Amino acid sequence: MSYAKNLLSRNEEVVYESRQHWFAVIARTWVWILVAIVALALALWVGTNRGQVLDNPTIDGAVTVIAVAALLGAIGWIGFVLWDWRNQEWLITTRRVMRAEGVLNKSVSDTSLEKINDARLDQSVFGRIFGFGTLDILTAAEEVGGANVADFPMIADPVTFKKAMFDQKTMLEQPDLAPPRYQRQAPAPEMQRAEPMAPRAGSDRVAVYAEGGADAPAPAAPAAPPPAPAASNPADDLGATLERLAGLRDKGLITVEEYEAKKRELLERM
Repeated sequence: MSYAKNLLSRNEEVVYESRQHWFAVIARTWVWILVAIVALALALWVGTNRGQVLDNPTIDGAVTVIAVAALLGAIGWIGFVLWDWRNQEWLITTRRVMRAEGVLNKSVSDTSLEKINDARLDQSVFGRIFGFGTLDILTAAEEVGGANVADFPMIADPVTFKKAMFDQKTMLEQPDLAPPRYQRQAPAPEMQRAEPMAPRAGSDRVAVYAEGGADAPAPAAPAAPPPAPAASNPADDLGATLERLAGLRDKGLITVEEYEAKKRELLERM
């Protein structure tokens, strides 16, 4: 993780990140670029015409050494400037504006969003063409004669940086009017697979079903017939009937003659 992001407080998030435009690297190293070109050309010329430049091989060797040393020094300085440029962190967080710089020795300055009153943006013609400018943040301390706390020279895309800064300031001061833009929506519920519906009467699919097409539903299995009642035993039925008749005889509901006549009739049916 970067050095500036390690300094963020709890629940503080980075909203926008930028650094100087690459023109700033050229502005800091253009002299050393010329030195490197001249030293390289001189070293190649002396090396190609050794002993013929100053008619002294020793002097030619010394010139070559000086040219190579200048070339290496220029390349080293240009590489250090590029390294320093890559370590620039100009951040807008949910609470403040931060500026962190330095390769070995780090320098960090920040300004709370509540203290920002205004910002001044200066862009030249080339700055508008290539997308860079100087952004000065004005705080209450500056208005009473204090020093400039947050100065962003030759910042890349300064218009977007300024808009993001004031948008976040509005979100912080008026959360009801400007809800956080990074608020994530709840995931959509999973859609259930639709079940096929039976065709309605009068639709074209009824004829397809009637013809037994590929989309026709399988015919329903016929309902199983109810179980047949168990066959009764005639002997058991006769015994039960005789018992009922004997009960009626014993209760005096029928006479003995009637009982005997009914008994004979039942025995004859067997």
